[in-house]
Amino acid sequence: MQRYKIDEMNCGHCVSTIEKAIRTVDPVAKVEANLGTKEVRVETTAESRVIVEALKTAGYDSLQL
Repeated sequence: MQRYKIDEMNCGHCVSTIEKAIRTVDPVAKVEANLGTKEVRVETTAESRVIVEALKTAGYDSLQL
């Protein structure tokens, strides 16, 4: 399970955009977003650098936890 801190995530639209970005690199990824902690948990076979790049392309800086 990979975990990311995304400070810019603050609404449902952000969550949707983040989920979509992650699923572009792994269509079967399990994504859990928590707006309260601004954390996203991802169950995926994709490498973390690929996930980080997809998030960056979608406009979100992330910090892997």
